[in-house]
Amino acid sequence: MLNTDKPCRVILVEDDTDLRESIEEYLTMSGFLVTGVGCCLDCYTALKTADFHVAVVDVSLPDQSGFVLAEYLRINTNLRIIILTARETLEDRVLGYSSGADLYLVKPVDTRELLAAINSLAGRQRPVHPETIHLSKSGTWLLHADTWDLATPDGTLIELTSREYRFLEALLKMPGKPVGRDQLITLLGYSDDEYAHRAMDSLVRRLRRKIEDFIHIPSPIKTVHSIGYCFTSSAVIS
Repeated sequence: MLNTDKPCRVILVEDDTDLRESIEEYLTMSGFLVTGVGCCLDCYTALKTADFHVAVVDVSLPDQSGFVLAEYLRINTNLRIIILTARETLEDRVLGYSSGADLYLVKPVDTRELLAAINSLAGRQRPVHPETIHLSKSGTWLLHADTWDLATPDGTLIELTSREYRFLEALLKMPGKPVGRDQLITLLGYSDDEYAHRAMDSLVRRLRRKIEDFIHIPSPIKTVHSIGYCFTSSAVIS
């Protein structure tokens, strides 16, 4: 167990009750504080009640894909994420890491390996810089309609593609409110099929990375569970 002042808190999302209870027992005996849940909805609820350090997430969950949950955790928390699943194809592994996983472990996994993985990640949570976040929240972002770029609160200009611009324009026209995925897919000119959702998710990931490369904190583009996206900082279109 990592030697810290506070015990490491782990949230385990696994719908197989026997497996979940077995892992919970082992990790608890190893000194972790473990909360086990069987679906994504219970995970979202648990996140409101405690600050966790590491999430262990199954993929085949009853209410939502673990890949979607991993992406939500990556964007909206500073948890380290381990995907633990029986899905072992290269495509699944790539999707897992693209969704935000720090580690991708394939079942069956020796609990000693899982313990070592959690210990390794627990001491490497992604840093949060309160003073920088305060600047982003208190400053104003500017989306320039004539030049298709986004100005950060400190004046840095970020060049945008046409779809990135249209995506941000839609969010900024509804400040602080979520814009639905279907509405965005139509606005961005994607055909309404599975490919469209993947294409938009890829666009959002690229745009977030582009913004974070300049501001070095989580992007103000946030995922609203089961709805769509919103822009959470003060911003105007000029």
